[in-house]
Amino acid sequence: MGKYRDPGSNPGGSNPSSPGYETTGGKRKVMIEMEATEPSLGMAAREGRPLEAAAVSKMGLTGLDHSFAPVPLPVRVEQEESEDTHDVSERFTLADYPENATYILRGEVEEHRVSDLTALAGVRNVFADVAIEPCLICPGSPPSGTDITVERLLCVDRLRHHGMTGKGVMVAIVDTGFNLAYLNAHGKHPSFDPVRSWVPSPGLTPGSLPVDHGTMCAYDVCIAAPQCTLLDIALLRSTRPGGTVMEGLLSDAVRAYAHLLGVMRAPRRPGDSRSMVVNNSWGMFHPSWDFPVGHPGNYSDNPNHPFNRIVGALDRSGADILFAAGNCGRDCPDGRCRGVVTRPIYGANSHRQVLCVAGVDVTGNRVGYSSIGPGRLARKKPDIAGYTHFQGSGVYPADGGTSAATPVVAGVVAALRSVMPFNPLVAKTSPAALRHFLTKTAIDRGTPGYDFEYGWGIVNGCKLASVAPALGDAAPGAEPAEMPAADADAMQIDTLPASVSAAPGSSLQTFFQRLRRDAHPGWNERRITGLPQGTKVISIWMTEWTPPDNPWYGDARYDTASVQLRGTECVVRFYLHWHEYLPTAFMLICGPA
Repeated sequence: MGKYRDPGSNPGGSNPSSPGYETTGGKRKVMIEMEATEPSLGMAAREGRPLEAAAVSKMGLTGLDHSFAPVPLPVRVEQEESEDTHDVSERFTLADYPENATYILRGEVEEHRVSDLTALAGVRNVFADVAIEPCLICPGSPPSGTDITVERLLCVDRLRHHGMTGKGVMVAIVDTGFNLAYLNAHGKHPSFDPVRSWVPSPGLTPGSLPVDHGTMCAYDVCIAAPQCTLLDIALLRSTRPGGTVMEGLLSDAVRAYAHLLGVMRAPRRPGDSRSMVVNNSWGMFHPSWDFPVGHPGNYSDNPNHPFNRIVGALDRSGADILFAAGNCGRDCPDGRCRGVVTRPIYGANSHRQVLCVAGVDVTGNRVGYSSIGPGRLARKKPDIAGYTHFQGSGVYPADGGTSAATPVVAGVVAALRSVMPFNPLVAKTSPAALRHFLTKTAIDRGTPGYDFEYGWGIVNGCKLASVAPALGDAAPGAEPAEMPAADADAMQIDTLPASVSAAPGSSLQTFFQRLRRDAHPGWNERRITGLPQGTKVISIWMTEWTPPDNPWYGDARYDTASVQLRGTECVVRFYLHWHEYLPTAFMLICGPA
């Protein structure tokens, strides 16, 4: 089984002899992605329980972890380009209706039987389920400055003056768990939401876990966001046979992110914030801990790996996700890097839809262990740098590594979200737009412009404080911009069938049909052809679509601006008030004058 450890701490590289790729009795820990062909998968996933033995036997699966409940995974669906200049996100949506979703199981398989497992009916793919584990900071160079120094460098007083405190913003600490009492005793008093927190196994109490790596991360978030609401996502407290007390599996990370996805998609009361910042101070140290690059089950370079996919889904829901760049920098890499310092930013840490954070000391110089790009999934990684290796939480002699740099930047993101909350109806508040804003206001270091050591530069709290009054312009309540002029040639065309049924006793004819291409946020235009000859009047309205072929009344809103009848076709213009692509249908009523 591959080792998957936290890159954000331990710059000194203790235990350099840790095994990388290893097997136990010739077996490999794997995640199994299943098609939704077996009804019991969806039922078990909804009820949060493992599959029954009869269902496992029916599917022909052996070696499953019978304590692991199936986790639904949205399916990526490519979409057309958006005309919104502020929508810089990737051009896809994620279909997560039960019949579209796939399901993740986990288990062990003999190394030479992976291909046999993949060949089973209903199995879409088999992926590496590498172990994830934090490593402690070992003694090394002394800390440089304190958390008060970091506050000054980030202009935290000015941020607070403008109400940028993290108030109302959820910050999920995906780590070993944190200890709220310890934070309070050391001067940090954030809010805490135990209901939206998550632990991987019974018997663990969110917010009351042993003081360790996660507590350091929570403390460092509070430097810039003292009034944020912490969520304890104790991923690295998931044990396995023979493992340590602070260890998990990447399949547990899929479970944790599915939980966060549920939090983001849950109904909100009017006025409730939808802003969430997700801090991840862990990652992979060496390629041997994974399936080889090019193997369909590979994690490090594979955007189709379940965890990489669910990271994209959480971003699409509106969460701001940050990952540590890692500690495999060329000057003094961690021992577990085993000398591999070329392209050491692996998997989700290099995901296009996350903010990847490098480390600098309080003088603004890159710390020697901070990993240097390019990244594996996206080339331009890291994105930005944050302050690290200072005396702060007291958990360790220094809050160090990119583990500390990442929550420092996460706190700045939460502070920014206090005055620019995520609004699914306003593209300028999307996670992609926020990443763009943070990188373009960063303090340039190294080579002018972007470079692989500092990214776009050091996070600039002072600049954010100076532009704070203007940030409220992106707040909720913005009205749709004026509809651009129609371009008939570029319009998507939907054609009615040859006959449209008339309602009994009426000359009016009705039809319900899904659009060929899903609607995108903002303005949309569709040309509908095949109307009956002699049509003189028409009414049409848009609605969200759900399988098998029904309207769906969710939170999204459609405003129909105009319908132009042109003989046997019409052009409809409508505005979708939502933050991502949606399956959309139209209800049409037409008839003679």
